[in-house]
Amino acid sequence: MKIFLLQSYLGRREKPIYPIGLAYLGASLQEHEVEAFDPNVVSDPYAETAKRIDRFKPDVVGLSLRNIDTTQYRDPFVYTKTIQRTLDIISSNAPKSIRIIGGSGFSIYARGIMDHFNDLDFGVLLEGEESFPALLKDLNNPEHTPGIFYRSEGKTFLSAPPRLPDFNALPSPKWDVVDLDPYRGKLDTFGVQGKRGCGLRCAYCTYFFLNGSHYRLRDPEKIVNEIKQLIAQFKIDHFIFVDSIFNIPREHAEKICEELIRQKVKVPWTAWYNDREFDESFLKLSREAGCRYYSFSPDAYSEKSLKLLRKSLRVKDIDKIYELARNNPDLFFGFNFFVNPPGQTYRDFIRLMKFWLKVRINLRGRLYGFGMGNIRVEPDTEILRIAIEEGIITEDTDLLAMTDQELKKLFYTNPGTPLIDSFFKIFGFLAKIKHSIRS
Repeated sequence: MKIFLLQSYLGRREKPIYPIGLAYLGASLQEHEVEAFDPNVVSDPYAETAKRIDRFKPDVVGLSLRNIDTTQYRDPFVYTKTIQRTLDIISSNAPKSIRIIGGSGFSIYARGIMDHFNDLDFGVLLEGEESFPALLKDLNNPEHTPGIFYRSEGKTFLSAPPRLPDFNALPSPKWDVVDLDPYRGKLDTFGVQGKRGCGLRCAYCTYFFLNGSHYRLRDPEKIVNEIKQLIAQFKIDHFIFVDSIFNIPREHAEKICEELIRQKVKVPWTAWYNDREFDESFLKLSREAGCRYYSFSPDAYSEKSLKLLRKSLRVKDIDKIYELARNNPDLFFGFNFFVNPPGQTYRDFIRLMKFWLKVRINLRGRLYGFGMGNIRVEPDTEILRIAIEEGIITEDTDLLAMTDQELKKLFYTNPGTPLIDSFFKIFGFLAKIKHSIRS
């Protein structure tokens, strides 16, 4: 069977991210003839998609939807607006092909997407390395494969709850499923997975739904062998661990670092870390293993907000990371916070701004980033309950935004401190004026 794997076009030019999901899927489809394409790295995405589908004449097109939108209040942009045009291109160039959608973005809003786009034949819920090939073997009976959305008599059904695969048993990614050249020379474009699953259950996060709350660990030697293949065969010069949090479980992260050291991997890398589980001894080990960029997402700088966000850390843990950053001038650090999280007071906000200023001054030249955004309200999260309780949205609000304007209405902002959002609106407006003057 001829399978065309297509990363969904975002709808605008953005930093390219290597489609690791397609690489894992491609490795699980070895008995089929597979071609894959990421339209986000070419100058004319729709035309190139049409040309490749017309040339390949696939029996099945698998569309991977990694993200639904930017999740950024000050940059609201919906990625699903490209889906219908992509489906029209498929229909025009491979009219008999079966259209199957999957990916993390799809899984969060699966039924809504299936209901909105009638040209989709099937949907793969959650991880597809086992369910997608199983569906291909029995397309006439999709109800026999767990985790499959299918249509019958004008209605959409889910076959059965999906089963998450044994991550360690999956074959290594087929890295050359797409051309790697467009992703070279940029930070954080090549991802490596050390595990799947997240047990933290932060109030706004969907990871525990997408990958489960049980950690499925990949053997450290296997992980490092995959990294060495990327370096030796494909000449990458940087990679990122795309685990939700790299240093939990800590023992597994330490074993990966030790294996990187043992196999003498010299390429620098980055990862996301939990503040509470991070200390000087782990910093020394990870630095020896090649980590040069450390990303943290504490999200709030007040004890009450941290508790409401279920962050399982304290302000002192954030301050500890700052001190470690100051004392290690050869490393880069980044922080992410929410502008106006639940529980935050004006006094808390002033403390956050003082922390921001301190970091900007003392880590000048080594600040990997200091992101400040609003919380995107998503299904099956604690922040959804809080947003409904505080009257920001209602139980009937559709969380699947199909336009940028609809997306603007789906962010949480603390109703007790409205001046904070006003401040950032003015700040953002002034920043735009400054940018336009420079341009």
